[in-house]
Formats: sequence, structure tokens, C-alpha cells
Amino acid sequence: MKKKFLSLLLLLSLCLSGKLFAQNFLDLTGGDQPFYLNTVNESIQLSAGLLLNTSAILCDKVFNIKTNNFEDWEENYTSIPYLDQVLMQDYSKPLHYLGTGTAAIALLSPALMLMTPNDQWLTIGVMYAETLLWTWGIKEWGKLLINRARPYMYFDNYPQDKVEEGDWNASFPSGHTSLAFSGAAFTTYLFNQYFPDSPWRFAVAGISFGIAATTGALRIASGNHFLTDVLAGAFLGTVCGFVVPFMHTNLFYSKFKKKKKTELTLSPLGFNARIYLN
Repeated sequence: MKKKFLSLLLLLSLCLSGKLFAQNFLDLTGGDQPFYLNTVNESIQLSAGLLLNTSAILCDKVFNIKTNNFEDWEENYTSIPYLDQVLMQDYSKPLHYLGTGTAAIALLSPALMLMTPNDQWLTIGVMYAETLLWTWGIKEWGKLLINRARPYMYFDNYPQDKVEEGDWNASFPSGHTSLAFSGAAFTTYLFNQYFPDSPWRFAVAGISFGIAATTGALRIASGNHFLTDVLAGAFLGTVCGFVVPFMHTNLFYSKFKKKKKTELTLSPLGFNARIYLN
């Protein structure tokens, strides 16, 4: 499931970037729409996102930098924060699947943006692909660099297949929660920008983040994650969901439009220097 999702995500980003350049989007920062595509910006974001994910795959599958030796693992409750100990649960397959379902719903929440003019759909699609690339890539590197056994490993009925797959010590951060909050933040931000006067703004935010929070709670209840894993995932997803689309606004672009112009003149009193901001 994980490999299929990443493959589809990488394929989507490549298709969107190809369409972007094919249509020659060059500095489209004018007009009345809240978000715009820019060739340089998209080149950097898509390339960096792809590099982030590709490097994580290589380091995991080729260079094997993550330690998955189950025989060397020792249960150490003293290293677990108190709140994590209180909330940790044994493995529950039904809750595991339920949490995956709510995460999928949260990821699909940007479909609400189909209400926008269809000339904005490519812009929204590119931004969302970049958001997911960054969320997934950072999450994967977190799991690679931090070896943390999942809560269910501290109980007798831990899933043996997870141990064989090497997923048993990839608890931090919560990937489901990261993606769910990424979708929620993205949907909330875009809806508020496209429909600033809509009475449904708060409902969209509440429902989107409510589904994401439910995902995090189910990841804890299913024994897959600690509270701190979920909090880290929620923070990561929220930041990516807000920051990436913000980097496509006039407010962001305007910071790079201001150019300093220096004028040097000679007068009987000496040299005069003036600096103009355009």
C-alpha cells in the first residue's frame, strides 16, 4: 500500500510538472485569483520534493541506513514519556483499517476545491502534489533517522508481519496523521482564500481538522503510534498544508519583486546617494 501510494504520488507530480511546462506558465502573478503558478517556484518545489522522496527510498532500500534488527531490540519503558505510556495500546487491526480510512478521507478533502473555476484546477493540483511530496518526504526521513518501536511491540500480541516487514520500529512520526493534517490544512487554507465570505468557512475547517484529529486518535488506539508521534505528524502536516500554498500567493511573490535601485550623483557639496525601492 505504501509503495503504491508513493508511486502514484511521484507519477502525479511528474505529470503535473510536465503539463505546467507544456503550457508555459511563466510568472503568472497577476489577476484576481489568490494562487498562481511560477516556473521557477514550481521547478524548485517539485524537484526538491522528488529529490527528498527519492533519496529516502534509496537510503532505505539500497543503502539500508535504518536498523531493523529485531533480535537486538530491548523493551525500555523508561525511555517512553509518561503521557505516551498512559495512552499506549496493543494492536487492533479493525482500528488500524479505520484509521487508514479516515486518513484517506482527509486526503481527498481538497476535492472540495472543484467548486473553484476550472482554470484554477491545475494550480490547485500542482500545489497539492507539492504539499504531499514535502509531507511524505519529510515523514519518511523522520522514520529513517529515528528508530522508535511502535507501542504494540510492548504487548504480547504484536503483528508478526510488521516485524518481518521492518515496520515495527518506524513509529515516529505518524505518517497517517501527517498526511491527514496536510490535507486538512490545505483544504482549509484554500477554501478561505477562494471563498473568504462563505458562511461555510468554519464548518470546512472544523470538519477537515476533525477528520484529521480522528485519524490521529485512531492511530493511537490501534497501537500503531504514541501520542508524541501523532503530535509530530499533526505539526508536520499542518505546516506543509499551509506553507506550500502560501508560497503561491501574491504576498509571497511580492517579497521578491522589490528591487533596490541606487542612484549616485555628483554635486558641488560632494557625492549624493539615493536608494529607490520599486
